[in-house]
Amino acid sequence: MSSPPTPSQPSMPGQQCLQHCCKIAISDDKPILLDYWNDSLDGKVMIGVKDNDEKLLVKSSDEYTSPILKIYRVDTEYIVMTENSIYVVCDKISTRRIS
Repeated sequence: MSSPPTPSQPSMPGQQCLQHCCKIAISDDKPILLDYWNDSLDGKVMIGVKDNDEKLLVKSSDEYTSPILKIYRVDTEYIVMTENSIYVVCDKISTRRIS
């Protein structure tokens, strides 16, 4: 479970989620990236689904990930595995059709 944010400590993904990320990163030789984490907490990230059902993590029309291969849910987080990396985001993000 995510730790609650305080003025001196930013909100971080939970311990169990990070342990799962490490296991996946080691077995699949992919980096763990947290650059979508804070924006996912603020509702500024979504899972975009293209017409061909390809899924991407999307911040804006100019900033998005490579296609999503698999999504794992751990407590209140998603571990999103793309072709190139592993991302951790809040499970409150929305899913929308994109073009």
